[in-house]
Amino acid sequence: MSTTASPPRLHSPATARVWAVLGVYVLSTLAASAALLAVQPHSGIDPAALALVQFGPTLGALATWLTFRKTVARLLPAAVSARRVAANVVAMVTACVVFWLVITMAAVMSGTTLVGPAAVGSLPFAGFLLLQLIGAGGEEIGWRGLMQPILESRMTRFAAISATGATWALWHVQAFMAGPVTAACFFVSAMAFAIVLGYLGNGSFGQRVLTASIGHWLFNIACYLLAGDNTLDRPQIVFIASSTVVVAAGVMAVRALRNHRTQYRPGLDHERSTR
Repeated sequence: MSTTASPPRLHSPATARVWAVLGVYVLSTLAASAALLAVQPHSGIDPAALALVQFGPTLGALATWLTFRKTVARLLPAAVSARRVAANVVAMVTACVVFWLVITMAAVMSGTTLVGPAAVGSLPFAGFLLLQLIGAGGEEIGWRGLMQPILESRMTRFAAISATGATWALWHVQAFMAGPVTAACFFVSAMAFAIVLGYLGNGSFGQRVLTASIGHWLFNIACYLLAGDNTLDRPQIVFIASSTVVVAAGVMAVRALRNHRTQYRPGLDHERSTR
């Protein structure tokens, strides 16, 4: 694992202003999420198909952008090559497929019934897939698109991933009302998957949102295929937590191996050496 800090931005804003940006993002995300939770019962939208609260981070990011537009523009990272984005997407899809295979194998070996590609109420599974992709993007605009890269301007990438992951996990309040075992498993799975999303998403705001949204979407779909809308039930949540840790460990091991190899290949450019 590399803990090298991200390259400093030119004319980086004062640290106090950066923390003010993050404070506005977190507070506005919480306020927007509370409002969306209140609106959901009156919207006619089945929360199992699309939870409106997933757009809380988008609204938080929008409020932050409108309040600190120039500061945010200076803090967000530059784009990377399309080839690197494509490689990151492939790696993300691979990690999510491995996750799905592991939780499926755990369910089969334990005799746990798999829900599979079932309809959500009157919504066909294909429609559910589309709504879940939109919802995943709604979250990642704020978490991996805005919060993590801003944190990277003031701390190591691993620390930024951890801080973003912890905030993201705690934002899922309902998981921490389901008992200590469920809460612990959920927190572990969120932190582990934050590592996957955080390390495999690189480049500009849009590039990071794209890669992280695909990963978030596939992760949610894999969990639904396992347990439907009851992903906090046991033993399913235990399978999810342990499998996510396995996948995160694999991502970090590959990253460490790649960083080790670059130490003996000095001709590599900066982009490849900081993957």
